[in-house]
Amino acid sequence: MQLTSTSEEDRSLRQRPPSLWSRLNRPLVPGIIAFLGWLGFALARWQIWAKGHLSLFIMAGHTYTHRAQLPRGLLLVPSAGYDGQFYYRLALDPANWHATAFGITMDQSYRYTRIGYPILAWIFSLGQHQLVPVVLVVLNLFAVAAMAILGGMFAQQAGRHALWGLAFVAYFGLVISVGRDTAEPVAEACMLGGLLAYRRGGTRMYLLAAALFTYGAITRETILFAPAAIAVTRLIAVVRRRANPGLADLTWLAPVAGFGLIELAVHVVVKGEFPLLANSGRNLTVPFTALVDALKHNAAHLNTAHLSPIDIATLEYATLAIFILAGFAVLMITTAPGHERLAFVFFVLQLGLLSSQIWTSTFGEGRSLIEPYVMALVLLVSTPRRYLSWPYLGMIAACVLPALAVVARRRILYM
Repeated sequence: MQLTSTSEEDRSLRQRPPSLWSRLNRPLVPGIIAFLGWLGFALARWQIWAKGHLSLFIMAGHTYTHRAQLPRGLLLVPSAGYDGQFYYRLALDPANWHATAFGITMDQSYRYTRIGYPILAWIFSLGQHQLVPVVLVVLNLFAVAAMAILGGMFAQQAGRHALWGLAFVAYFGLVISVGRDTAEPVAEACMLGGLLAYRRGGTRMYLLAAALFTYGAITRETILFAPAAIAVTRLIAVVRRRANPGLADLTWLAPVAGFGLIELAVHVVVKGEFPLLANSGRNLTVPFTALVDALKHNAAHLNTAHLSPIDIATLEYATLAIFILAGFAVLMITTAPGHERLAFVFFVLQLGLLSSQIWTSTFGEGRSLIEPYVMALVLLVSTPRRYLSWPYLGMIAACVLPALAVVARRRILYM
């Protein structure tokens, strides 16, 4: 009699529905939460700062526009504008590489090489100019959701909960990307997808990784550091005869070739210069000089009376430093593959090359510095729990929340 009772009890336990926590352990869940959270931010910015005018997200200014030639309904901001105006211009017609088109003049030739985000907007707007402002925002919302899904997949591969994917989209710089129509969400989603596909291996996954890295490279050229890390590890393996050249090498050859082709096309069609060289002269400098100068400047101008733009920038840099230091702390114990660790190092070293135009800016909220943050998280969620249990990982991840809250509030209220 007791055996029967125990058997029935065991059967009842087996039939018990899974807990809510286990049901949430699906990568789609952080994707949905991220989409809704960032949608809430976009709606708040649209209604409070933009007063219901979504075209203001484009941030078209007076310096590079010709009012009489602008598309109908496009409003201008009282400044020189921001990068979103150039993505918008290309989204109206990605094949139009004239210096001035649709009332907007390109400021630098490298804008044409960042064509990935505008092409998607052109495709999904069906060539209808009036839909482009909406599509640019919606694309970034879906790209942020994709980042969270992919982050959840990285976490699950390491035996962690998929909700860690939310940390990947808590970066404060995404406030600018979503609120001003810039390309970081699409580029980072491509990079994370490419890394995950490369991890899985096989013919289809290598082809997918090659395609994603290539599209990421023509969306934001810094993504090339990820396939560059793969190239280094692959070449070392081939030289040491631990691997043979094969389809896996397409994952770094294709992005280099794709980006090289668009560089060459712009060189021939636009100005007779290579955009990467023009971009380097503007955004790069002697290693670490601009970074050190910016930190000294910010330290000397901190405001204890109220939260100034320099205070916010300092908070952002301190937050990023926490994640970079955490990434280096787990560099030798994480289970992340060697190319992902090397990519993290490449992206961190890139920070030291950035010019004062980026480091002293209080307008961009660190959106250009996103890759070290994302790659640090890849390393952190891939670290075994015996080295980094969830309370410690949670404390590190929570460090981003104050900067995110401050920046989001600032951009809901102000330009």
